[in-house]
Amino acid sequence: MKQYVIVAMIMAAGTSYAQTAALYDCIYRYDVEGQTASGDLSETYNCILQIGEDRSKFSDYSAFRLDSVSSMPGVDDGLVDEYALKALKTESYFDQTVMSSIPDGKIMVYADMAPERYRYEEKMPLMEWHDAEGTDTVCGYVCHKAVADYGGRRWTAWYALDIPVPFGPWKITGLPGLVMRAEDADGNHRFEAVMFRSAGCGIAAENKPNVVSISRDGFVERKNWYDRDPFSTIDPQSISVMEVMEGKVKVNGVAVRRHKQGVIPLEYTAGELKKGHKENPPKPEIVSKGGSIKVVGAGSMKK
Repeated sequence: MKQYVIVAMIMAAGTSYAQTAALYDCIYRYDVEGQTASGDLSETYNCILQIGEDRSKFSDYSAFRLDSVSSMPGVDDGLVDEYALKALKTESYFDQTVMSSIPDGKIMVYADMAPERYRYEEKMPLMEWHDAEGTDTVCGYVCHKAVADYGGRRWTAWYALDIPVPFGPWKITGLPGLVMRAEDADGNHRFEAVMFRSAGCGIAAENKPNVVSISRDGFVERKNWYDRDPFSTIDPQSISVMEVMEGKVKVNGVAVRRHKQGVIPLEYTAGELKKGHKENPPKPEIVSKGGSIKVVGAGSMKK
């Protein structure tokens, strides 16, 4: 197996207000297609990879816009609320944020699974890449091909040596150039760069309060069930506040996003694969914290 060494890094840019310096942005189209229990699934997400000298952040584009506005000095609260509502109303929202750090040798993944916010970390590199024959041009860059197995899927990636950073969409990282396209062998998941540009702002830290740290397997198992039926994982006793805004629900301040067409998970745990739970995962344990329900702005929703 070829061992990749990053021989060059892009020079650092200035630091934005209260943020880590970013050099470039790469905007991706993320397509999910296939069959679910609900029928045909076809969804498209808009995501962004912010690239720093030795770290990156991958997130939904509407989350990026909210971060950018929130980090502006002296920003009006009303403007932040406006962008927060836009993010909440985004129908196809990629709800994982992935932070990669070369100095720390790890990635940190965050996701909201109401009523909690969760995070976990993994050591880099995540994937053992192998060269494959073939090149292609993606977003104007000549890209080389490599394959690797991760999370129960075989991934094929096309990376651009002209952009010598080891980052890419989601957790598709560890190659000697920016990953411009990545897709799994089943044809369910596909990330493709549609724009590469100079950074417009810095990389905002993930400073959300009350984040629950969890193992990678615990995170993936919980998320794969939650995405299928979020309300089935919420213990009513753990709810303190439920908000309804223009038909969108928040539980204890955490948005509940439902997938009407069903889901096709990005990854699985070894246990899920071994037990054959890819299509019917076991329900995760629900821990009750106690509390009482207060409904805010509910319209037709009742306590």
